Parts: sequence; C-alpha cells; structure tokens
Amino acid sequence: MSETLNLSQLQRDHSDFIERVKEMSGQDVRKCYQCGKCSAGCAVHRSKGFDVSPNRIMRMAQLGMEDQVLKTKTIWICSLCSTCTARCPRDIDIARVMDALRIMSYRKNISEYAKTANIFHRMFMDNIIKWGRMYEFGFIVGYTLKTGYGFSLVDLGPQTLMKGNLAFFPPRMENRGAIREIVENIERMGGEK
Repeated sequence: MSETLNLSQLQRDHSDFIERVKEMSGQDVRKCYQCGKCSAGCAVHRSKGFDVSPNRIMRMAQLGMEDQVLKTKTIWICSLCSTCTARCPRDIDIARVMDALRIMSYRKNISEYAKTANIFHRMFMDNIIKWGRMYEFGFIVGYTLKTGYGFSLVDLGPQTLMKGNLAFFPPRMENRGAIREIVENIERMGGEK
C-alpha cells in the first residue's frame, strides 16, 4: 500500500513539473519524441560545453526529473540561439524550454553553474542600460575581473583592438535615455533587469 501511495505521489509531482514548464515556456515537452535533431544541430553541444545534451534535457523534463534537470550545466550554458527550435520536427521551441528551466533553477536558488551566468546577464544588462548598446571592451574587462573567465584570452585583446574589431572607448548613443526608460518601466511592471 505504501509503495502505491509513493508511486501516486511521484506521478503527481511529475505531472506538476511538466505543467509548470509548459506554463512558463508555452511549450509541451511531452510532444518531444527524442529524434535528437536538437542535439545534432547544437554548436555548443558539439563543442563539448554541455553536460547533458538538449534531447536528454527534454527527456528529463518529460520524466519529471525536476531536481536533476535544474542542476545541469546545460541550461546555463545554452546560448538560446534557437537552432534546436528551428530543427525540431515537432515545432517545440526548445530554447524557450531551456530559458524556463533556467528561470526555475534561479528561483530555486540552485546556483552551482548559475553564478557566472548570472554575473554575465547582470553585467550585460547594466552595460546596455549605461551605454545604450554593448560596450564590449568594458564588458570583457569587467567580466574577466569578476569571474576570472577570460584570462586565457588576454593575448587576443591587443590584437583585436589593433584590428579595430573592439572599440577601446564606449559608444556614444543618442537613445541611451530611452533604453534606460524602457528598463525602468519593466522594473515598475514587476519584471527583472
């Protein structure tokens, strides 16, 4: 009798997680039939950046493996380029699922891989708000100092500056105030930067 109750509870938890993913992403992960096209087309997965392939992320979500899927490195490293979405024969926006899982992980305060990703996102938005567009040089220097990630690329900096591919000084954008106003409006509506 105890095993039946436990199985019943697991099934409810499983369905609850799938519904929360669907509500947050607008995507039904149950539609995925594991063809693997998302993983085959993923540049980040091919570069060995993920610990779990995109199709396995989808399968974990289908199985209600909430804790396991929210602790993966993959959901934080995914660049949301939407190649997986474009390749999906079931028209699942896998990038939206990844983003929803990332938000769920953040809200549950699962931060093993989130720390540098959160620093990246916060610095990116602060950069846009301050300059009206991305100031790459300032961003790279700040991100490297905060995380240590990028010190291995230090030798590329001078070359990139000399070729003119990276501006040393911040951009002068006329619409900086408008962008800042947009972000402030979103914050007033209850969103996050």
